[in-house]
Amino acid sequence: MSLISLNDATLAFGHKLLLDRANLQIEERERVCLVGRNGTGKSTLLNVIRGAVLPDEGGVWRRDALRIAHLEQDVPEDLSATVYQTVAGGLPELGKVLADYHDASHALAEGDEGALQRLAGLQQRIDTLGGWNLSQRVEEVLSRLGLPPDVVVSACSGGMRRRVMLAKALVSDPDVLLLDEPTNHMDIEAITALEEMLLAY
Repeated sequence: MSLISLNDATLAFGHKLLLDRANLQIEERERVCLVGRNGTGKSTLLNVIRGAVLPDEGGVWRRDALRIAHLEQDVPEDLSATVYQTVAGGLPELGKVLADYHDASHALAEGDEGALQRLAGLQQRIDTLGGWNLSQRVEEVLSRLGLPPDVVVSACSGGMRRRVMLAKALVSDPDVLLLDEPTNHMDIEAITALEEMLLAY
């Protein structure tokens, strides 16, 4: 059964036709590579697939409860959160709770007595949401991509920021992972790590 289907999808921006009755099916365990010149609509097609842009005509079908993660082509410049907070943000509700728990643990280690009470409340919330496995998932993704959890993302290099955004996309363990020019700003070591993660995914 398909994960995603495009049926006669048509989309134009002004007079520029980007999709002309396009049909596409993405199956489970399938890898698809989209190749084309700049400005021909590759990023737009990815946005149609994930539902961020609607076609002018035709339809897009997605399997119920399908988890889609997206690595955008450009790295955001205004990231004032830490690497851990940003990556945990890839987990919708639980990500904020895990990030707060991580921060409170550090505050307690630095002598903040009020952090103990915060930790207790956050631990109960994580227990309720069944989030300890997801906490391990955040740690695993950070480790595999060689990311320092407590560094502020805005202080990172372009390649490191790219890896942070990739980790944020991977942490939710999506059914469909959309990568828009994923090796932009990456060095050889980061590209190799990305290849290994995708092969194991």
